[in-house]
Amino acid sequence: MNPLATFEIDYNSGLPVWIQVKNRIARLIGTGEYAAGDRLPTVRALAVDLDISYNTVNRAYMDLEREGYITTRKGRGTFVAERREVGADRAADAAIELVIDDMIRACANAGMDDDDIVALVRARLARRAAP
Repeated sequence: MNPLATFEIDYNSGLPVWIQVKNRIARLIGTGEYAAGDRLPTVRALAVDLDISYNTVNRAYMDLEREGYITTRKGRGTFVAERREVGADRAADAAIELVIDDMIRACANAGMDDDDIVALVRARLARRAAP
């Protein structure tokens, strides 16, 4: 099954669509849903599946390639890049950082300042730690 099959764009998040696509793919790579060497959907196919512009997907793919997550082989497709173990650990960390960045943006878009965001995270962690 295609790990991107259930992905839906959140047009109310305040996060640009290309960043949402990039973050989702990076997260899927970081969590191992996409492994090194796995072929990704073509830019056009993903654009059609998500009902977004080809240019939007292309921008996400270009950024992912620049950051070393994916590689494009002319005439063959786009694949998850081979990453050393240290790189794989970094990919998992980066996926988590992307989730945190998304949360911070959503909180800021909701009008929260940095202190409010930190207080919210502390409260959630305390709730999780409670028996």
